Amino acid sequence: MKRATFTFILALFCVYAVNAQDLTSRKGIPILPEKGDYSISIDAVPFFEYLGNMFHGNNATPAPTFDFPGLGDVPMWTIQGRKFISATTAYRARVRLGYSCNTIKNTIEDQTNTGTSPAYVDDKWTESKMNVVLGAGFEKRRGKGRVQGYYGAMVNILFATHGNRVVYGNTMDATYTNPLSTVYPWVSAPEGYQTENASTRVVKDNAGLSFGAGANVFVGVEYFFAPKMSLGGEFSWGMLFQITGKSRVQSETMNGSDKETTTYKYGGNTFFGIDNSNSGGAINLNFYF
Repeated sequence: MKRATFTFILALFCVYAVNAQDLTSRKGIPILPEKGDYSISIDAVPFFEYLGNMFHGNNATPAPTFDFPGLGDVPMWTIQGRKFISATTAYRARVRLGYSCNTIKNTIEDQTNTGTSPAYVDDKWTESKMNVVLGAGFEKRRGKGRVQGYYGAMVNILFATHGNRVVYGNTMDATYTNPLSTVYPWVSAPEGYQTENASTRVVKDNAGLSFGAGANVFVGVEYFFAPKMSLGGEFSWGMLFQITGKSRVQSETMNGSDKETTTYKYGGNTFFGIDNSNSGGAINLNFYF
């Protein structure tokens, strides 16, 4: 009986050793990436948090991290992919195309109302943001079995804008030189937002255009737990040079019977930093196809 058990275990070990050497699944699917494969990487942290919280029914389990402090205040929430030109060499690319536009309304009294019933108009504040990040580079890898180490370099550029526009329900003119308006920037009050009879009010507030360029080198490791699927993490070190132009604030006021628009420029900055960062997620889940 002992001899039969030993023979069975030895046979299993031999099968495993052959599969490990060939690095293919039982169905003959290669486990590691090959020439011509593409890859997409996503953040694996939410999966670890979910699995940890399953055991005690609350959200107290922290996720494991594989991270370094970020580089300045630069947003790097990007989609990252690879294209393999050989089993050990790949091109890398990252892209972020972010745009948002949010409009908030505040209902106030209509200054032109002369009736006995109340009438109202809306002030509208529209905030828009855009973030674009583009990067390209190369990656080399080496390893034995399911564990693969890799290293490489990338260059990156980014653009960012942030603008605010306010449209007032009560117009400013020769008749109404101090119209009832929502105070900008809008501050919450017990009933809506704070209002005042304004002799000067902001109509546009646009931050300066930000442009940045940088480069980074990285080193990481992956473990292929299934064919064409791996868990990995990486460390990155890089530099960034970023210029932000002057912000512009446009306001309106009455000068006698004429309405004047004034533009005020302020701020602007130049940033240069060298620091550690990561690929966009603490631990990465990678798919190859």
